[in-house]
Amino acid sequence: MNFLTFAIRFFATALLATGALFSLPAHASVVIAGTRVVYNAADSEVTLKLTNIGKNPALTQVWLDKGDASVDPSRLDLPFLLTPALARIEPGKSQTIRISYTGEPLAQDRETLLWLNMLEVPPKPVAAQAGANYVQLAFRSRLKFFFRPAGLPGDANDAPGKLTWRLVTEQGKSVLQVSNPTPYHVTIIEAHIGAGDHAPKFDEGDMVAPHGQASLPLTGMAPADGKVSFTTLNDYGGAMKYEAALQ
Repeated sequence: MNFLTFAIRFFATALLATGALFSLPAHASVVIAGTRVVYNAADSEVTLKLTNIGKNPALTQVWLDKGDASVDPSRLDLPFLLTPALARIEPGKSQTIRISYTGEPLAQDRETLLWLNMLEVPPKPVAAQAGANYVQLAFRSRLKFFFRPAGLPGDANDAPGKLTWRLVTEQGKSVLQVSNPTPYHVTIIEAHIGAGDHAPKFDEGDMVAPHGQASLPLTGMAPADGKVSFTTLNDYGGAMKYEAALQ
């Protein structure tokens, strides 16, 4: 069983030693620069920076998947090469991951959404070297990865402003139905109608696929003639605010 197959199962071996359970810090040491990756087809590659802010070396592995986090990465066949896929990062040091598109066909009329995974496995603690029992955890991070074909109409930055909104009632509750006529994904982190602390709102986060729809349940009943205010994320993970009339 290789490192990735073993670690991705989120191994956690918890054993008792001298009648007590050892408590280890349960946080990742390797941080990723950015919250999403956008790969424009015209680019030869994109890069991703990993930095070890911890006090010990860390072993990392990166890969892409189609959205099912439980799939064994060795069974995936995606047209991207990640280099290095496996890296040891020393404390205070960084590692640049290069991602290149190998050219196999993907959708050309809209963005393709994949997920970038980073698995971090810390070194064995000193207690393990002395033969004592210990707890070891693997930490996995997942980022949205957008492949953007060349020649798509419009601009991704304009996509949120092109969303159309309807207010419907489902099971006695107000629901915002949002439609996306563009070839770009739009991530919505919140939406509300009206102002004030008690304004009907949606704050669970969602994403509207290209030429797709999403239903956003509100926390209360909303007036049918109001305006919807909403916040989206741009290519850099920055929050952008918009207003739109209900249709």
